[in-house]
Amino acid sequence: MTDTAPGQNDASPVISGGRQLRRVPKPRRQASYDDEVKLLIRAAQSVMLRKGCTEQPKIAEIVGEAGMSNQAFYRHFRSRDDVIVATYEQGLLNIHAYLEYRVIKQSGLEPRLAAWIDGVLAQIEDRELSELSRVIIWNMGQIARTKSEIEQVGHTRIQELLGRVLDESGVADPQRTAVFVHTLVMGLTTTYLESGEQPTEEFRAHLLRFCIGAMTEH
Repeated sequence: MTDTAPGQNDASPVISGGRQLRRVPKPRRQASYDDEVKLLIRAAQSVMLRKGCTEQPKIAEIVGEAGMSNQAFYRHFRSRDDVIVATYEQGLLNIHAYLEYRVIKQSGLEPRLAAWIDGVLAQIEDRELSELSRVIIWNMGQIARTKSEIEQVGHTRIQELLGRVLDESGVADPQRTAVFVHTLVMGLTTTYLESGEQPTEEFRAHLLRFCIGAMTEH
């Protein structure tokens, strides 16, 4: 497999800090700030993996893992909750970049939809990525999302990509249909992550047929 694995695409946009931070660096500093955010997110991932689904990471642990100062942390995030949400959102942005890379190589509704679905499910096929996704989702479940200042963009971009695929393929009401398919596939992905099981080829084929049938039924 030559595709870049989900979560490993350095070309993905870097999630920005909370809106209240007013972090507007000069252009020459932006790359440096982006590198700091990437380092903090990787550190948060490492700490969460060590702790598993038992305890949330502490800021001191994340900063220590990253080899950075508290000042650097608070330059980008207001709290531990913000860095957890940022880690979740960054993962979704990486998945979006991966999906876009897969989908753009295909033509026709069924091949492009299959590429989108398989790309979403790919995050549960790799043991390390699956465990990382599982602990991040667990940590997300421990916090009140409404209290975070991190912009919620990941799912929106993934869904919009699907909407473009459906629109370009002439599917009726593509945006609403994209909401339904996105909700279904993401929900199934979470179910598999929580169970530790893998979808069979038969399951994947049935899922694709189900979605195609719903889109083309008149």
